[in-house]
Amino acid sequence: KTEACHFTRKKADPALDLGEAPFTGNTPLKPVPVLRHLGFYMDRRLTFRQHVRCYGSRAASTAQSLLMLGNSIKGMPPKQRRILYISCVLPLMTYGCQ
Repeated sequence: KTEACHFTRKKADPALDLGEAPFTGNTPLKPVPVLRHLGFYMDRRLTFRQHVRCYGSRAASTAQSLLMLGNSIKGMPPKQRRILYISCVLPLMTYGCQ
């Protein structure tokens, strides 16, 4: 899979002119607004907003599903819910934050 993205700090969206679009197999190479590489979503200004949005929504849906396991009538004890949160939700929220 081959994608092209022009990284710049300019506010205006510069036109990425490749001249003649290079071919990679059957399809020509076209620039994309957001590039995914090794699980990171990078936009043209390297703000990582798309990365935070994607992994934030994944962590929120995982936390929402964990709520079903810990209902008040017959659920999981708080200590085990905390262990599940640390092992399932926290890695999603902190992926790429070093």
